[in-house]
Amino acid sequence: MARAVSLLLASVVALGLMILPAMREGDLTSAGHALLTPLLLTVCAGFVYGIGYEPSNAALRGILRPIILWPAMLGIGMAWIRYS
Repeated sequence: MARAVSLLLASVVALGLMILPAMREGDLTSAGHALLTPLLLTVCAGFVYGIGYEPSNAALRGILRPIILWPAMLGIGMAWIRYS
């Protein structure tokens, strides 16, 4: 169930990243641009976890946990919406 939620959350955030800038009709601010890299990394991690990949490295396995990944994705996404 957590994998499906991760895949769905990553899909929604990725769709938002594609649609929201076009709706605003403006350029990204420097703060919005700075938040884009960590946001894209969390979206990629959400897709990776959602399709079922489990890394052998313990540190990466810890990062790909939903308890860390979901709040990071939502928090950075909300900050990107606010500051972009």
